[in-house]
Amino acid sequence: MFAGIDIGDTNTDIAIIDSQISTYKVPNNEGLNNALKKISPGGRLAISTSQALNEIITGHPADIRTINIPGPGLVYPDAVKGAVSHRGDIIEPIDPEEIKKIMKGQYAKAVAIAGKFSVRNDILEKQVYDIVSHFYSDEQISISSTIGALNFPARIHTTKLNAKIKRKVASLIKKIHKVNPDFYFVTSTGGLISPARVLDNPMLLYHSSPATVANGAYYLSKNDNCLVIDIGGTTTELVPLKNGKPIYETIIIDGLKTLIQAVSATGIPFGGDSCIRTELCPFRAGSSRSFGGSEPTLTDALNVMGARIGDFERSEILDRTSAENAIHKYLDTVASAVRDYQPEILIGTGYLAHYLLSDIAERSNTVGIVPEHAASANAVGAAVSKVSLEVYIHVDTERKRMTLNGMAYPYKETKDDEHLIAYATELVREIAMNEGAPEEDVEDIKVLYFSSFDVVRGWRVSAKITDMILAVAPGISVEAL
Repeated sequence: MFAGIDIGDTNTDIAIIDSQISTYKVPNNEGLNNALKKISPGGRLAISTSQALNEIITGHPADIRTINIPGPGLVYPDAVKGAVSHRGDIIEPIDPEEIKKIMKGQYAKAVAIAGKFSVRNDILEKQVYDIVSHFYSDEQISISSTIGALNFPARIHTTKLNAKIKRKVASLIKKIHKVNPDFYFVTSTGGLISPARVLDNPMLLYHSSPATVANGAYYLSKNDNCLVIDIGGTTTELVPLKNGKPIYETIIIDGLKTLIQAVSATGIPFGGDSCIRTELCPFRAGSSRSFGGSEPTLTDALNVMGARIGDFERSEILDRTSAENAIHKYLDTVASAVRDYQPEILIGTGYLAHYLLSDIAERSNTVGIVPEHAASANAVGAAVSKVSLEVYIHVDTERKRMTLNGMAYPYKETKDDEHLIAYATELVREIAMNEGAPEEDVEDIKVLYFSSFDVVRGWRVSAKITDMILAVAPGISVEAL
């Protein structure tokens, strides 16, 4: 059995896939526990949530205290003593008293710790962490080495964002654990990872909804090349699929690159709960009137025009002209964005897809399809996704050192690059299977990056240094097909 949950702004969607697909919607005001209790024990549970995204949007970045360990000669704000070389050697220790002095009288919300070459040796970050942990809880401290990639400015920024949302994510994990102790989260690329790995890098959850929609739309429609239109309560997301997979892009927040990839999507600030005042507004002020809210919304406008959604009689506060204008504004806005993609087929998902997709397709001169269970396609996508991970690997033959995302792993002599890749592949496969991936899902380990060069001393090769990124790519689990 596969179960998926998508925690949205208005509702929590549930999908249970066994011999057939069953989907449910639970209003968020009924609580997450009620949604979790609808899922029987056993099987696999995957959860997608927008809470990390909301925390980034609404929080205050100044509340994060950064401790950077750049090394001698490098000027970074919030820098402290200590350095790891590009080979992973400790060339300057930290000063514990310096860290303690920084922490005394500190009132920041959380702490981010980042060392320039910590992805090749994480010991200095961990030493700083041990000191900081006397002042802050684990849920308030993030380190950069577990992110893996070398790009130091982007890793600092990602670590600060991790620190910002870690407490919220940890609280959510505890809440879910009380009802379902064994579960996965869906990442921003549509893969599944364990809660422990999420706490190491909470930003992996950022903007995961388009990823679950992409997987769900493909699973339900089997259309390889299309544009998915997901009509939510707050926004409408356009997600292109090519060869059955979404397109990925680097997340940029506050004008700075992060080290997180996410499914490429165009967000339109109108959804079913967008309120109508003098016109359709690009924000929500609660639920639609037909679902107990106080202000009329796009959903209420559809009711005025003949739909029977929720308690549709409460929508009659809205006059017909205002309803028509609001619907036309929504359709024109979405159709204009759709035409930029020039798709051959539109796949509609979300609760209002049945009511709006045909008009969007007509205005954008294309074909629209709303598959069965489209209203909960995001939860379906969470349910059928597979365990995924990326591992950054550094190997130094002279030091006999191998690190995976900053952590030391057993070094093994290999006679050439091909044998080294084979050894690293088995390590990544073993990690993924230990985290619950079925053997069929980890047969194809992809090499995303590979760089190797010789260290020459005295006219002879004294060492070989290799960096590579191996991945279990995100997608739909073989077991769900």
